[in-house]
Amino acid sequence: MRSLARLIVALMLLFPGAMAAFAVETPYIVVDMASGRVLSQRNPHQMWYPASVTKLMNAYVVFKALRAGEVSLATRVIVSKNALAEPPSKMGFKVGTAIDLDNAMKMMLVHSSNDIAVAVAETVGGNEAAFVARMNAEAAQLGMSSTHFVNPNGLPGPGQYTTARDLAVLARTIWTEFPEWRPIFSITAIQSGKRVLKSANNLLDRYPGTVGMKTGFICSSGFNVVAAAQRGGTTMLAVVLGMDNAKDRAELAARLMNDGFEGRSKPGPALAGFRGNSPLPYAIDMRDEICKRKDRGEHEVDAEAAQISSLVPKFKVMDPVPVTTLGLMTADGTIKAVSTDPDPAAPAVKKKAADKKSAKKTAKKAAKAPVTATGDSELPADAANASAATPDAIPASDVPTTKKATKKKAAAPTKLEIGVPFDSTDIAPLPDQGELH
Repeated sequence: MRSLARLIVALMLLFPGAMAAFAVETPYIVVDMASGRVLSQRNPHQMWYPASVTKLMNAYVVFKALRAGEVSLATRVIVSKNALAEPPSKMGFKVGTAIDLDNAMKMMLVHSSNDIAVAVAETVGGNEAAFVARMNAEAAQLGMSSTHFVNPNGLPGPGQYTTARDLAVLARTIWTEFPEWRPIFSITAIQSGKRVLKSANNLLDRYPGTVGMKTGFICSSGFNVVAAAQRGGTTMLAVVLGMDNAKDRAELAARLMNDGFEGRSKPGPALAGFRGNSPLPYAIDMRDEICKRKDRGEHEVDAEAAQISSLVPKFKVMDPVPVTTLGLMTADGTIKAVSTDPDPAAPAVKKKAADKKSAKKTAKKAAKAPVTATGDSELPADAANASAATPDAIPASDVPTTKKATKKKAAAPTKLEIGVPFDSTDIAPLPDQGELH
């Protein structure tokens, strides 16, 4: 027995990420929003990768900056090269695109746009590093003693970690200190031009009473959520980390909040003073468990659990909320809202189509080869939808070859629609650990 124990310890030291998933159950915490009392918890102090839940701290810094008069909702957020370089989820707007802060916040918090999160950070903080320093300063001020941020959007980065308890502190602070911002967390979808970009928080249309707040996912974190719901004058807060998929994430959060609403969870310690040490002194890496399984995306709750699901069939909450850009920033600092010039990417697309046609004539084998346009096959669903929103995202093999269709495409100048990516090739393919939800 001692030999087995030593072996397990040795394996955990050699492969901490792979073994940790078996050593520590995934964390959660449930808090009564009004009283701040902890109602139930499991490993609430275990260090974890926050993923896009990081954007709650981004938002908190912005809310404080707005209240202090540092910025306004009309402040221009400009997409930089640094912002555009972020992987999905993203809006994919061209470098120089201007967005007012109000619309940028909706893009960041509803669609979980990583590029906009960086652009907001650069605007409010002066640069990304300075903004992240503010995020960490606010975390320390709030008593989030087991949290550290290295970027403003939650994408993978060494030294980025949090706990369920710390996220509950942050969420409750936002809820109580900035009630005017509560509605943004319950938006189910935004509409940018022709694109409808849905929130990944399926509690919004599966669990009655849900009022937000934010989901997160990278391979290393698993599926995270900070959720809030109201029933009979009570607001419940649940933080669930590291679930296998979005459905299980929502199911557990809903069940935990049901227990709170129905009195099955008794009030415990006050959240502010509820501190402890992480069972394992590092953030558990769920990458092998979540993203290298053959059944990735197929795991569901068992049949018995499905019969007593805390979720209900999908219901409509609201129409998508329109979001727009202001246009492109010109060299003299003015905003060019709409351009009637041909899309600069159009010649490249036309040439690609011509090359494809030529290849078909000279090599039948080449004609059968698959054509990869912008790496859309590697994009998450929302990013793929974003690519499909513009003609430039269409693979050459899909461009109609009839004279009528070709003539129509060549004759009509491309219009840069406000709120639509100006060049779909700006949307990067999904990397190994890209942010999905």
